Formats: sequence, structure tokens, C-alpha cells
Amino acid sequence: MNKQEASTFLKELLIKCKLDSDSFVLLEPNPRDTLSTGYRITIKTVLDNECRQQIKEITKKHDLAVVEEKNQIIVYKPKLNHAGNLILK
Repeated sequence: MNKQEASTFLKELLIKCKLDSDSFVLLEPNPRDTLSTGYRITIKTVLDNECRQQIKEITKKHDLAVVEEKNQIIVYKPKLNHAGNLILK
């Protein structure tokens, strides 16, 4: 995702989930990343089920993907394969 998309996502997230600004990190684009394009957002905090649902709704609205790992959630814009289908983890 580009910076504008990341900013829009984060604004919605901060309003709907009432997160502190230190609970997420904006990661620079990695050209070797095979799953995502552009910036990624890592959310490192304990989230309640309502906030997790809000994240899923916001990512769906903006055509973003979300991966939940141990103590973090990663939001990214998935790459498309040669057939135009999303490449998801």
C-alpha cells in the first residue's frame, strides 16, 4: 500500500479501536517481499474481539490483507499473480 492508503487505514483504525500511536509500526516497502506491495502496518498490542473485527472490516473495505501472528497483526496490500488473483499467505 502507498503512504496515503496506510494513512487512511491508520486514521480509521485509531478512531474505531482507540489505539495508542505507539501500538503500531509502519514498515517500509521491501522489494523482495513476495506477498505484499508497498508499506505494511504491524499492530503490536493486545486487541479485543471487537477491535479485531473492526480491523477485518477496514481491511476488506480497502482491499488489504491481514495476517494474525503470535502477538501481532500485519496489514498489507497483497500482490497479484499473473492471472490477476491475490497472493495471500
